[in-house]
Amino acid sequence: MSARVAEIESEIRRLTRQRDAQPADTVYALTHQQRIDALSVELIAWQLDGARMRAAEDAIRAAGRRHRRAHIGRNRWPAVAGASGLFGSVATAGHLAADAGGPPLIGGALLTVAAAALALTAVDRTRDAREAVAAEADMHTAQHQYAAVVAGHARAITPVRPLAIHSQETPCSSSPQPPATSRSTAISTTPGSGPAAAAIAGRPPTASRPSAPSSPTAAA
Repeated sequence: MSARVAEIESEIRRLTRQRDAQPADTVYALTHQQRIDALSVELIAWQLDGARMRAAEDAIRAAGRRHRRAHIGRNRWPAVAGASGLFGSVATAGHLAADAGGPPLIGGALLTVAAAALALTAVDRTRDAREAVAAEADMHTAQHQYAAVVAGHARAITPVRPLAIHSQETPCSSSPQPPATSRSTAISTTPGSGPAAAAIAGRPPTASRPSAPSSPTAAA
């Protein structure tokens, strides 16, 4: 297992504890949840495409070591230059103090070594600067490859993100209701018989015709 996988899992656990310690409807919890989602996608990318992720991670770490080593530089020639210059100066001063007639061979030789070491130091610094630039470019390339692998899986592994905080909910559109029908009693337009029917039809009521008197013969 890669060290990065262990880092991701540890970070997800830490963020989950911090998220759960806060109310769910705060910006703090939402920010932590978004970070957890991003790390979860990266973790699943490791599980689905571990070889490519490991290769990209190794390239990033190798470029980082080269970049760090180039910035630190090589300490060989500066140490040689410092020691040779110090001893050469002491030897030259001692030779001059002794009032010797000849040239200071030992001091001159040491000072020559110091000058050569300084020249080599300058060459090393120039080479380190070039290596630092190249290592930085390689690191960016490896990081882009790593991010590309994660992004390739992110389209298929999209976590469910929480809703935005303080967003107003859109009311659901209700289906149109049919208009309510009145329950008033329908009045028949067919005219009936009698005064009530005549009043409804708009005609004055007609008096009922008197019945014929009974004949005396029938009465007898």
